[in-house]
Amino acid sequence: MNNKLRTRLLLILFIFGLGIYSLWPTIKYQLLSDTEKNNLSKDEVEYLEKNTIKQGLDLKGGIYIVLEVDLPQLVNNLAKNKDKKFDIFLNDLKDGYTNNSVDFFELFDSKATNQDLKLPRYFITYGKTKDQIIEQLQFEANDSINRIIEIIQNRVDQFGVSEPTIQKQGNDRVMIELAGIQDSERARGLLQSTALLELMIVKDVESTNTIIRQIDNLSSSENQIGIKSQNDNATNVGDLFSSDNEVNDLQFSSLLLGVGNDLAVDEENLEQLNSILSQDNVKQLLEATGSNFLFSNTSKTFLNDFGEEEEVYIIYHLANNAELTGGVIENAQVRLSQSGVTAGQPIVQMEMNSAGSREWARITGANIKKRIAIVLDKKVHMAPVINSQIFGGGTVIEGLDSVEEAEDIAIVLRAGALPVPVTIIDQKIVGPSLGADSVRQGTSSILIGLVLVILFIIFYYRMSGFIASFSLIWTLILLLGILALLQATLTLPGIAGLILTVGMSIDANVIIFERIREELRKGKTVRSAIDAGYQRAITTIVDANLTTGIAAGILYQYGTGPIKGFATVLFWGIVVSMFTAIIVTRFLFDFTTSRKNLEKLSI
Repeated sequence: MNNKLRTRLLLILFIFGLGIYSLWPTIKYQLLSDTEKNNLSKDEVEYLEKNTIKQGLDLKGGIYIVLEVDLPQLVNNLAKNKDKKFDIFLNDLKDGYTNNSVDFFELFDSKATNQDLKLPRYFITYGKTKDQIIEQLQFEANDSINRIIEIIQNRVDQFGVSEPTIQKQGNDRVMIELAGIQDSERARGLLQSTALLELMIVKDVESTNTIIRQIDNLSSSENQIGIKSQNDNATNVGDLFSSDNEVNDLQFSSLLLGVGNDLAVDEENLEQLNSILSQDNVKQLLEATGSNFLFSNTSKTFLNDFGEEEEVYIIYHLANNAELTGGVIENAQVRLSQSGVTAGQPIVQMEMNSAGSREWARITGANIKKRIAIVLDKKVHMAPVINSQIFGGGTVIEGLDSVEEAEDIAIVLRAGALPVPVTIIDQKIVGPSLGADSVRQGTSSILIGLVLVILFIIFYYRMSGFIASFSLIWTLILLLGILALLQATLTLPGIAGLILTVGMSIDANVIIFERIREELRKGKTVRSAIDAGYQRAITTIVDANLTTGIAAGILYQYGTGPIKGFATVLFWGIVVSMFTAIIVTRFLFDFTTSRKNLEKLSI
């Protein structure tokens, strides 16, 4: 084998190996019985579930729900100085929008013009002209839907749904697919409930040290010493967990890490720590001391003493009762700082109502130099230090890494309550038996189609048909491997894309083989016929697949849900089928003809 062939072989083997490696977790997970899955460790199950090809709602079963945002009510909430004329306009707008499929703001513009409604009277803060006001109202509507999606995402994450689909649909609807969920009433309550925002004081270091020792004593079955006496005077939480101090093998404190001035828990120990906090005697202790432990909303990377990276969650010891709830926050917007060392950096400005402003001034005045945690759905998003008393209900969050982070924080702060009512206008429950039937029938259709195509191609092209069949099988393996690598969700349209890929792969081989036949009929040698056949066929194959790839891109860009799934499979099917048809089969022909001087090709 010459160097050129050897290089091509190594490239092909590497790609094939990567495909098998990516697909192996899916194969292993599907072959495991329920008993075997239960015997696996938590890490093994998480690894397999994370790297396996996900099944969509139509395959796995679950709940499909469409929420409709009440845009007329949103307009009513934003309007000021409302009078009888505005009430009549709003009622007409509601009736017209309910009975018509026209765009809401087109209808809003039309009715405002017909009724000669002076919009600046009611929306003076949004502009001086009708177009400016409507443009700003559209922005507020989009922002409201984004906030609703944020709230729903938070709820769904706590619900434990794997790979939920939450998408904006049109300009007033949110489509939600919860695969594997069958409890429709619980799902309805989840989606229509309001996210809870709380502002809670972080307990001081001494209180935290004390409660940790008490939990150790409660959760330990032996008489253990909590922390050496020299730690009693510690002024920094991190000092308790430094390498200079000795810590006994405690059930609670041994799971904690010192990360700066905060406590943290390794992601692997999170479940064990939660099990301790859920013990009845520990719950009673926390309730008696008026405190609680909550975790950060996301993990952070921590470099331990051995120089290894760990994913940890910050744990906060908080006062049990919230000082303020999200109901007092009227607005939170991203701004760029205009002064000081933070000039030009993104900040978040919060505004509260009058009652909240008075309470906020009292809280900040009484807790200067203390930290206050911003908690959404029992997860801490941040815990800044109160540097001074804040009057007027306005406050600023600084120290953010990017505009994107600032926007995320602003959305979280505004997500204390649904900004506008939503109603469930469509709900479908897909049973798991239907999903199982779909998987079985879809798999059967692929296998039957694959076998029939392979039999025909071998019968028609003889030995060359075996090369095409090898190419076809590896096309499917590589395509599934890519889907697993992308952590894609497979749906029925995706299965249709797999079947289409079978036809596209064979089509490319047929074009190449027919070109080779033409060259052989002209009297060329086997090597010359193969070279000329591939050279003439490649342009046709690239043109055909390029146009199909453009169509797949358009479907992915403008489609939703199942359409995107089909487009994803179609696009990668094109890429893989071209690779196997042009690169892999060419290598096999070149390898065969390089080993002996063939005078006749079985084609």
